Amino acid sequence: MKKEEVEAILEQGDLGPIEDYLDAIATQPRLPTLAVGMCLLRMEEAAPPLRALVARAANGETLSDDEVVLLFRGLYILGGGRDKQVCRDLLRLLRRPEAELDDLLGDVVTESMARIVAGVFDGDVEALLGLIADRSIDQFVREQILGAATFLVWNGSIPHGRMRRLLVAFYEQEFAEKEDQAWFGWQRAIALLAVRELAPQVHRAIDDGRIPEWMPGHDEFEQDLAEAEQRPGDVSRFEEAHLGYIEDVADALAWTEYDEVGDHLTDDDFDGEWAPTEPVRNPLRHVGRNDPCPCGSGKKYKKCCLANQA
Repeated sequence: MKKEEVEAILEQGDLGPIEDYLDAIATQPRLPTLAVGMCLLRMEEAAPPLRALVARAANGETLSDDEVVLLFRGLYILGGGRDKQVCRDLLRLLRRPEAELDDLLGDVVTESMARIVAGVFDGDVEALLGLIADRSIDQFVREQILGAATFLVWNGSIPHGRMRRLLVAFYEQEFAEKEDQAWFGWQRAIALLAVRELAPQVHRAIDDGRIPEWMPGHDEFEQDLAEAEQRPGDVSRFEEAHLGYIEDVADALAWTEYDEVGDHLTDDDFDGEWAPTEPVRNPLRHVGRNDPCPCGSGKKYKKCCLANQA
């Protein structure tokens, strides 16, 4: 729902308590775009209960099924609404064990977490970059935090020199194991921020297997680096990498309206009533890179479907 449409409804008055809209977001199978829009326009009312839910999840409390859905969708609302007060608890939540995050958030981690974190960033540079340096954090979370930090450096929210020191330390102190997803975020940051002096480290990381062959290689990295040097102020480079802010929450959540099964169904298959009732999850996420690819190609996963995702 467009902002203008929601504002037109607001002018009618008698809109009811914000709790009704939050309940719709938590319980309706299909995304209730009107409720999402109302929460965005009434962030002063909607944000406190959403923040409280994030804090509970960060504390490791057990959430009901409806609360899990509200958390999942609510993070998009908080990110799109640029709610800085939730940042500390969100970063605590992202330190939870991988299996717990998967149950709570599904593929929101790999799909949108970089943009959510960028939107709620409260200026605490060390807290944000601390997740990147922490080897105990889930590799997909670290890659997304690197993406958020990269964009925030570009727009001036994080000092370039501070990020450069982290990128140097990441390589020299080997903040990730070989073939870890975080290396992708590291390489991407150097390219997008045009840190030319660190290009030799990227090439060495490719050669020694830290950055596996299914990630961008020498030529692609050099192309991305050259683009950044030629178009330093072009935000489209970040948009193409799915980095930046969430500008339209309903649009950002559109991917949750189907999955690998529902995407192949017609309206006649479910009479318009089908929708996921829990966070969408990538069925390939826990397949090992050297395992046979589940698609049946006979190739290793890293040479097949995983390579196609990079």
